Formats: sequence, structure tokens, C-alpha cells
Amino acid sequence: MATVLLVGCGKIGTGLGLQLSRAGHQCIGLKRHLNQLPEAIQGIAADVTEPDSLEGLPEHDYLVFSLVPAAYSAEGYQQAYVEGLRNLLQALREQQLCPKRIFFVSSAAVYHQRDGGWVDESSPTEPTGFNGQAMLDAEQLLADSGFTGTSVRFSGIYGAGRERILNWVRQGITALPEPCQYGNRIHQDDCIGVLHFLIEQDLAGQPLAPVYLASDPNPAPYHEVLAWLRERLQVEVEPQPEDFSVKLRSGSKRCRSDRLQALGYRFRYPDYRAGFEAVIAAAG
Repeated sequence: MATVLLVGCGKIGTGLGLQLSRAGHQCIGLKRHLNQLPEAIQGIAADVTEPDSLEGLPEHDYLVFSLVPAAYSAEGYQQAYVEGLRNLLQALREQQLCPKRIFFVSSAAVYHQRDGGWVDESSPTEPTGFNGQAMLDAEQLLADSGFTGTSVRFSGIYGAGRERILNWVRQGITALPEPCQYGNRIHQDDCIGVLHFLIEQDLAGQPLAPVYLASDPNPAPYHEVLAWLRERLQVEVEPQPEDFSVKLRSGSKRCRSDRLQALGYRFRYPDYRAGFEAVIAAAG
């Protein structure tokens, strides 16, 4: 059994902590405010953007860095992911703590490709957005830190409380078949599942790669996804075709998660139909 330090306890961090606790692991959650933290997760109040608050970190076997930035801005991402991770790594060094592995929750926004082609862990990464650049800088910071680390690049996360696409459909927003614009997604339950799986694999002695791209294995064109949701939700609002590319923060590409699947991970929601059915059912 392992002790896992969860740096950031949003939906993914908290969900992972609960799942790991049920499996018998000890989980410690580091967050700015300890309100609403489940009893199964031992809480410590700290802020990675304030180095002095990181004194006295507990001993742990694994560290999972999964923050939500204070603001969706260049400054917000720089502070949370780059400066925050730098402060945390420095605190680990000063306190002579050496987790077996650090997992950094990154994003498919590190990819710049917009031609609808496939990308994987070996694809070039030249992000044009501030979010992708901050994530890539943080990945490199971890890689150069001297600690053993793995960055997990999640594609578009959806699930309970993450209903941006459903809201587009309800508003009548749709996408045209041409030019075809692909979307990549991963249900937040699979985000939790992937991180839990990687920790268990490492515990079992399975060698892990420094980077994994985590996205369901069936990317689909947005016009197909929106049309299916429109029919499934029985939306009667007249659809309003528009230049859908303005809504895409990371461009049209298709994410390949073969490396993760080759390791043995099986997606709970392998395509948008399975995932959105679960979201709709949960919403009642």
C-alpha cells in the first residue's frame, strides 16, 4: 500500500483520492482551503504559489499534481503550473523528500496540429496558446528536475459539472461537416481511472514512460457529436451553423492513446456515445 500526496483536490484529485482510499492506500490532499474535503482524504492547507506554505510536507510514495488555475489566463496558468510546480519541486529538495514518482496532469493543448491528423507522444509540440505553452514548460520542468516523473496529457475532459458541449447543443450551436473539425475527449472518470492505473502499475514494478497521451480511442468530428447529442436531447432550438473553429482552443487533431492501452488500460467510456449517455443519465 502506498501514501499518495494529491496536490490539487478538484474533481479529478478528489475522485482519485477516494478511489485510492477504497483500494487501501493512504491519501493526503494539499489544497488552499480544506472545506468539503472527504474524510477519506487527510487534508493539509497549502498553496503552491506561496513557497512558505509548503514547509513540513508529509512523507509520501507518490505525488499527483492536478491543479485548477485560479484564472484561465496566461498569468493564471504560469502561476499554477510552472511557478507552482517549481516551488513544489524546490520544497521537496529542501525537505529531502523523494517520491517514487511524480505524476503531472498535463493537457493535449501542448499539440499545435490543426490539420485533422493523428498525434501521439512522439508528435512535435509547438503550442500557440498560453495554456499549452504553460503545460509544456511544466512538463519540461519535471523532466529536468532529477525526480522520476510522468506527464499525463488529457484531451478534452467532460463529465458531471463539465457540460460545455451539452450547453452548446441546447443553445443551438452546431458545426458544419466541412471543413471537418475533430474533437478528442476523455470522461473525467477515465481521468481518475488512468491515474489510478498508472500508480498501480508502478507499484507492481511495471516500467512507465515519461509521457502518456490519455484520450478515448475514438475521436470524432464535432458535427457528428453535436448532431447525435441534438437528437439524443431532443433539442428543438433551430441550429445555428457558424465558424466552429473559434470555439476550439487546441485545433483539429486526432489523439492516439495506443501507448496507454498497450500498457493495459481499458477505457470505461471508449467513445462519446458511451460517455455522454452516462453524463445525461447522471443529470437525471
